[in-house]
Amino acid sequence: MALAAQAHHHKGLCMTRNRLSLEMKVGLFIVGGVGLLVFFLFTIGDLATYFSPGYAIRVVFDSAIGISRGSPVQYAGMEVGKVKAVSLLYSADQVPPKVELLIQLPRSVVVRADDSASISTFGLLGEKYLEISPGSGEGAALQSGDMLTGQPPVSTEDVIERSNEVLNQLKQTLSGINSLVGDPDARLYLKETSQEARDAIRYWKLLGARLNVAMSHAEAGQGNLGKFLYDEALYREMEAFVQDMKQNPWKLLARPKKQ
Repeated sequence: MALAAQAHHHKGLCMTRNRLSLEMKVGLFIVGGVGLLVFFLFTIGDLATYFSPGYAIRVVFDSAIGISRGSPVQYAGMEVGKVKAVSLLYSADQVPPKVELLIQLPRSVVVRADDSASISTFGLLGEKYLEISPGSGEGAALQSGDMLTGQPPVSTEDVIERSNEVLNQLKQTLSGINSLVGDPDARLYLKETSQEARDAIRYWKLLGARLNVAMSHAEAGQGNLGKFLYDEALYREMEAFVQDMKQNPWKLLARPKKQ
């Protein structure tokens, strides 16, 4: 009996160990599968980009500061894809290497050989992105694997240098204004010029008012201008005089007889 009980107990322990071993294997398999999936997602990136229908082209820059895998790609201001990979492109000669961006685009977006590519920024200090601007539309459509040469990006140093140049020019302008205002002769000249400008404006206002009055009188048939425009008898006399001059132009040359 003791031997039978011992054998039964040993058999139960073996079954328990086998069950634990199987559960451990299943658990390790699940954990390993999840780990591989996470690694795959972080390594490959956006799976939709890779397995979605479309085509991939290469864009080459001298420098691509701020661009990395996953950076947005815009075409004519609309986001159409992402950067799949960033790599250095070496050549046989000793020139510095280029930076090659591999981008995935949908078939609905047609990039042509005369399109331009540049690196832009969302806002002043925002995220960098690749901007493709349409050209004339006459270039050949790029196919998968074709290359597009990007425009050299404007460096931060260039922006700072240009800003300093603008500030220096502004300082010189303000300095000239200050020196002009500080000169007594210049102040007197500006004062006289301002007074003359005010007098001229006052004169033109007065002239305009008088002209309005004259036109009002003319419309009412008053004054010489009004009579000339609206007096029917005077109009007929002028018309007869003009007609007579057309028929007898010699009268303009004839001298009046002395009395």
